[in-house]
Amino acid sequence: MHLYSGRARTIESVVGVLILLIMIATAVGIYIISQDYNMARFGIASQEESQGDFTSVGKAETYNNDNLYEKIDGKAPMYQEAGFIKLDTQRFAAKSNSELGFEIYIYDMNNAKNAFSVYSRQKRADATDLGGLGAPASPDSLVSRGGSAFGYVAGNAICLSLGKNYVEMIGSAESNELVDGMKGIAKDLSAKFKPTEKDKIAELGYFPVVDTVAGSWKLQIDNAFGFDGLTDAYSALYKSGDKTVSIFFSKRRNADEAKTVAKNYYDFLITNGAKAISVDSEILKSAGASVVDFYGSFEMVFSTGIFVGGVHEANDKQAAEKAAEVLIGRLKEIND
Repeated sequence: MHLYSGRARTIESVVGVLILLIMIATAVGIYIISQDYNMARFGIASQEESQGDFTSVGKAETYNNDNLYEKIDGKAPMYQEAGFIKLDTQRFAAKSNSELGFEIYIYDMNNAKNAFSVYSRQKRADATDLGGLGAPASPDSLVSRGGSAFGYVAGNAICLSLGKNYVEMIGSAESNELVDGMKGIAKDLSAKFKPTEKDKIAELGYFPVVDTVAGSWKLQIDNAFGFDGLTDAYSALYKSGDKTVSIFFSKRRNADEAKTVAKNYYDFLITNGAKAISVDSEILKSAGASVVDFYGSFEMVFSTGIFVGGVHEANDKQAAEKAAEVLIGRLKEIND
């Protein structure tokens, strides 16, 4: 009896040691991987080189789905839900002033749509769009070229959507010298990550050509406007007279699915306190559009062909209906 107990304790000890060794090896492996990436492969200076007036500080680091929270605690789920693969980071400091620096974050989001989604959803209100990245300037150019390269400056930050990569550069201060340095890297990255034909987001060209506000495009892959049944929803600001409203659409697999999603979204709004109101536009009536008053703002939803579309959080009902009429016309052109 004692012999078997002793053997059992020995086996348990061996197994325990093996598990501990495996855990240690895994941790060491993750540490080595996360500390020894060479950013030169992105066209950015390595630790021994300089990027213009800036030199890298410390080693580059990388993070995956298992440890992303360590770098961006609180925001990790948003990236992971959008298709995140890995994150590479590197810090830089100005050679003339070591207190002036920035950190670059390069997120591999697996495809251009995922990258554009996290880029557009986080775009700051004070952003100024960057030129020279190959980004289309208007829906008109989006129609033929598609969207695949975008960038903006906001305060001490530059953010880019380049093919499957979402890039952030966060400066230590608001400084023209710092922003100019980051713009240089942005230009290098746009050449390094030059989008291919498959990276083009054709849907960005589906918005009305006239009066859609350039640079306002957004993509919500899941849970658009808080409704989990509305996925891959593209939205943009639209100038309706002297008013600005937010229009949106989502491309579905077929017309029946589009009708179902539109109805379910309408039901979702009503369930959450929206009040159905009459539709004035004959065009919208013929399209079966629904309009609701949602705590003082107007929501509109319709389906046309394989598209669900509508207006979100409009302050003016007449402007919302006019914008919806134009959007329906544009989506019918795409359907045809």
